[in-house]
Amino acid sequence: MQTRRIESFLLRIVISEDQSQSPEQWRGRIQHVSSGVEQQIDQLADAIAFITAHLAETAEASIEVEEIVSD
Repeated sequence: MQTRRIESFLLRIVISEDQSQSPEQWRGRIQHVSSGVEQQIDQLADAIAFITAHLAETAEASIEVEEIVSD
């Protein structure tokens, strides 16, 4: 039987209303909901890297648990 894993991330983006900044200037935070770990970001690539790292970590943890349960 194939199992599913659901991971949730919260992305908050703040765009300055200051007219002196270009519209491309923004900042934000990304949070892995189940662990509460957060990171400040100012590029979309940072958010993707954060998500990728957390998905890899949880996949490794799932494999370890499955190995323990099957033994």
